[in-house]
Amino acid sequence: MSLFLQLAMHIYTLKSLFISHIAISSMTTSRKNCDVLSPVCPHKRSDYGLPKDKFIFACFNQLYKMDPEIFDTWCNIVKRVPNSVLWLLRFPATGEMRVKAHAAARGVSPDQIIFTDVAMKHEHIRRSELADLFLDTPLCNAHTTGTDILWAGLPMITLPLEKMATRVAGSLCLATGLGDEMIVSSTKEYEDRAVELATNPAKLQALTDKLKEVRLTCPLFDTARWVQNLDRAYFKMWNIYCSGRHPEPFKVKEDDSEFPYDR
Repeated sequence: MSLFLQLAMHIYTLKSLFISHIAISSMTTSRKNCDVLSPVCPHKRSDYGLPKDKFIFACFNQLYKMDPEIFDTWCNIVKRVPNSVLWLLRFPATGEMRVKAHAAARGVSPDQIIFTDVAMKHEHIRRSELADLFLDTPLCNAHTTGTDILWAGLPMITLPLEKMATRVAGSLCLATGLGDEMIVSSTKEYEDRAVELATNPAKLQALTDKLKEVRLTCPLFDTARWVQNLDRAYFKMWNIYCSGRHPEPFKVKEDDSEFPYDR
C-alpha cells in the first residue's frame, strides 16, 4: 500500500479495494490519438499566440480547481524563472480577467499569463506538447487531463494531499514509473522542483524523453491490463461473499491464484 493510502485510510468507513498500478482507466490512447507518438507536432506555438522563445508552464484544469495558495505558488515560479509564462485555458472564459488581475497584484505581468480557448480532444492532446511543464492543482488534481498530458509526453509536477481527488495525478505519475521525478511532498518542494526543471534544460529533457519512451509499455495506458485487474477484483469480492465473510479491504495482485486466468 502506498504512503498516500496509509495516511488517508482513517477518513474512509467503507472497505477499500486497491487496484494494481492505477484506479482509473484511460481511453486517451485510442487510435485517433496515436499520432501524438509522432515526433513531429502539426501545431506551432504561434498558432495559439504562445511565445516560441519562452519557457511555458501550463495547467489545463478547469479554473475552479485553483486555490489562492497554488496560484501564489505559480506566480512565485514564474517570477523565479526568467523568460517564462503560464498557459491556462478559458475554462470558463469569464475567469480570464480575474486571474490576470490576481497575477498583477502578485507582481506578475498580465502578459505572462496566456489564455487559450478549450480545444477538441484530439487537438487538446496534440497541442499539449507545446508546453514545457504541467503544473497540477493540489486540491483537485488533473484526472482525464492528467492522462491526456502524460500521453502527449508532457511532464507534470503534482502534490498529493489527503482526499482521493488530491491524489489522482500522483497515481497517474506512479503508473508511468516516473513518479519520483514528478511527485512532491510540500508546496515549497513543488515550487522548487518546477524552478529546478525549468532552469535545468538537460534534466527536464531527460524526464520528457523517458516519459515519451514508456508511453506504450507503462501500466497507465494499458487498458487491457486494467480491465483484467478489475476482473480479478470482482472475482475476489465474490469469493469473499460466497465464503460468508464480511467485506474486507484487499489489494489486487496480478498473480492471484484465486483468479482462474492466473492459475
